[in-house]
Amino acid sequence: MGERAAARIDPALCTGCGQCLENCCVHAICRGEDGLCRCNGVLCFSCGQCAAICPVGAASLPGLEAPVEYAPERFDLDPEVLLNAMRFRRSIRRFNGEKLTRSELEILLDAGRCAPTASNSQSVAFTVVDGEFEELRVKIWESLARAARESGRKLMLRRYEQYLEAPEAPDTLFYGGRQMIVVTSLGRVDGGLALANMELMAHAMGLGALYCGFAAHAIESDEELRALFGLTEKRKIDSCLVVGRTDLKFRRTAPRNPARAQWR
Repeated sequence: MGERAAARIDPALCTGCGQCLENCCVHAICRGEDGLCRCNGVLCFSCGQCAAICPVGAASLPGLEAPVEYAPERFDLDPEVLLNAMRFRRSIRRFNGEKLTRSELEILLDAGRCAPTASNSQSVAFTVVDGEFEELRVKIWESLARAARESGRKLMLRRYEQYLEAPEAPDTLFYGGRQMIVVTSLGRVDGGLALANMELMAHAMGLGALYCGFAAHAIESDEELRALFGLTEKRKIDSCLVVGRTDLKFRRTAPRNPARAQWR
């Protein structure tokens, strides 16, 4: 994340209602002798909740995007529809090779960056593999093959051999997809939440998406690829999301086991 933008409360607009003060989890907001609310920039960690909750729009975070005003018809989701969307989404392993547009990719990134992060760190980073996809596809397969030889994973080596037999054909790693979003973060939960947002958004847009853990393992195992994607001891790769278009038409949800839950 870049430099944090501390919240600012406009005294000309503030009514002193105190909703921001009561909601601030780090107690960065206090009430002055004049009854108006003020923000302590040292304590503020730029979560933006004061800007979201203020009835009159007095709170803001300078330098960041302007908040979108709440409107039920644009924001509210029917719980049953949302749950069915989650049930109906599928991992896609048959892409038709057609690439997504820049604007479609940007919508997926927007969905990813809206995911929550610990202490509003916003440390999640995204690398869109597009123009260099074919070159990196080769390097990722080679990294997987080296790891497979070292560990004796014959099935993965066989998949690599099949790829070499027809490198222009859809393989058993990217399945005809020609774009991928690599997600890294300083905390794996943060990146995982961003990935889930993007995958669900892809489904909502009628697109295909696939979590490619093998590609993530290949990147993690190769020093050149690690450097390319900015991996360090602290910055880890969460996963890779292969995206594209698919001609698959699902007719119903897939069966799932019941939730493995304990009630205490």
